[in-house]
Amino acid sequence: MKKVIFIILIQFSGCITPKSTYQAEDFTCYPKAIYLFRHAEKQIIEGEDNPELTRAGFARSNVLAQAMADITPGLIYSSEYTRTQQTVAPLAKQWNSDIIIKTAKDPEAQVEAALSNCNQHVVIAGHSNTIPNLISLFGVEEAITIEDNQYGDLFIIEWENAKPQLRIEQVGE
Repeated sequence: MKKVIFIILIQFSGCITPKSTYQAEDFTCYPKAIYLFRHAEKQIIEGEDNPELTRAGFARSNVLAQAMADITPGLIYSSEYTRTQQTVAPLAKQWNSDIIIKTAKDPEAQVEAALSNCNQHVVIAGHSNTIPNLISLFGVEEAITIEDNQYGDLFIIEWENAKPQLRIEQVGE
């Protein structure tokens, strides 16, 4: 009976959105802003788990770079997938910056890396199933869902009195 209860608890805990392990007192300063962006439109190829962007996706990645043209260059993180790297490539070129790869399978490392950039702008390119978790790990309590066919949301986290504030802007059509 104990095993059954344990299994049920484990399964239930997998459905709970993780809470941030970071507290305000852990930091003396925060990034100026963190910009989280789900990769742009990708090709749908059966059996392919690392497709490139479509023409619409490449167009959206250029619009993302244009939308961020007035922002002081900072750091750009991307998952290991081609589509996320292609999404931020125009921005990296515009900022004359490298794209730093952080695996999508280790969201805590992505959050830790982003939070270590005091007073800088940080961009993270991710996926529909990773961006909501990252937002939660940054301490935002608002639940976010991204549908499979939903593109163009730019999630911006800024800190006010050591509390994360989220706003969402639309990039492209």
